Amino acid sequence: MNIEMSLLFGAVGALLGVIGVIVTMKKDSKVQGASEASISAKVDYIARGVDDIKLDFKDQGRKIEAQNERLIRVEESAKQAHKRIDKMEDNNNED
Repeated sequence: MNIEMSLLFGAVGALLGVIGVIVTMKKDSKVQGASEASISAKVDYIARGVDDIKLDFKDQGRKIEAQNERLIRVEESAKQAHKRIDKMEDNNNED
């Protein structure tokens, strides 16, 4: 009878051990899944931020290009104005 009880307790203990391992593995799997989901969400957030920064850089590049075009026009206009002023000075010096 002692042997039967020992075997019964041993079998129950082994069964509880297996169940405990299975439950722990499921909990670990859930925790790992939640952690991976959190990391994935953060990576997606960072990727969207990088995309926004790229768009901002493109927009800044366009603005700088527009400013450069305007600067070139102003320089050309100033050059023409200086030529006209020089002609006016030459005309005044001749008189």
